[in-house]
Amino acid sequence: MAHPDEFKGPEADALPDTATLPAEFAALYLCMSPAQLADLRKSKRPDGRAGNGPPVIRPVEGGAAGPKDPLLYTLGTLRDFAKAHTAPTAFDTALNSGMLGWVSAKLPFFAELEPRIKRGRRVLIGGAWDRADPLREKRFTELARGRIRFTSLTCAEAAGSLWADVASHSALAEKGLALLRSETQAIEVSLAATAALAAASNPAAAA
Repeated sequence: MAHPDEFKGPEADALPDTATLPAEFAALYLCMSPAQLADLRKSKRPDGRAGNGPPVIRPVEGGAAGPKDPLLYTLGTLRDFAKAHTAPTAFDTALNSGMLGWVSAKLPFFAELEPRIKRGRRVLIGGAWDRADPLREKRFTELARGRIRFTSLTCAEAAGSLWADVASHSALAEKGLALLRSETQAIEVSLAATAALAAASNPAAAA
């Protein structure tokens, strides 16, 4: 986790490049799984296969003193990698894969640290994969400080959760509602086509 001395003052909304993040947060920052990040640590040959070449991304040397110590990554390294790799991520693909992705793919969401009193339900803040979110860097600062957390949910689960603000909740929920409207329309069209086919096959019954 980033060291508290690396970002001072309540006005600091973004961590400096020198801040370090553990592998779990580093993978989240890059919109990939920890396993994918671990693969990028492996030595690679120029053709991309395993070998003796330099790793695609390397953690802080000496950051893990023992086998149980977490690997740390400097945020500057993560930012440079993110700028060089702007293609849609697996999270983007899942979000845009229709109803199947909506109900089955797990995506990371920022969430309040504790459930609301008496409700006992998690309160979501925003999508942690959304690199276009202007508040994303600020939320990573809060995550590193231990003020918020992240949780993995399907979009359907997230849409059915409580949110800290209506606008963010509505933006996600509208995508799900649009999918449901599309599915409903497709079913209605198919029902009408079946009725027309039945009428054409048996005009006497239709009369």
